[in-house]
Amino acid sequence: MDGIDDHRHCKVCGKPCGLDRDVCSKACRATFDTRKRTRQNYTYVMYGLITFLLLLFALQIFHL
Repeated sequence: MDGIDDHRHCKVCGKPCGLDRDVCSKACRATFDTRKRTRQNYTYVMYGLITFLLLLFALQIFHL
C-alpha cells in the first residue's frame, strides 16, 4: 500500500514498531520475556512427563 512504511507489530500489545524489534517498549519486553520463560518451563515439564510415562510403560511391558 502506498503511504504506509514497512513495520512489524509488537508481539505483546499489537502496536506498530520497527522492523528490527519484536516489542515496542521495555514493559512489553518484560512481559514477552516472562511469557517466553513460562512457555519454556511448560515445555520442559511436558517432555519430562512424557519421558516418565514412556519409562513407566516400558517397565510394565518388560516386567511381564
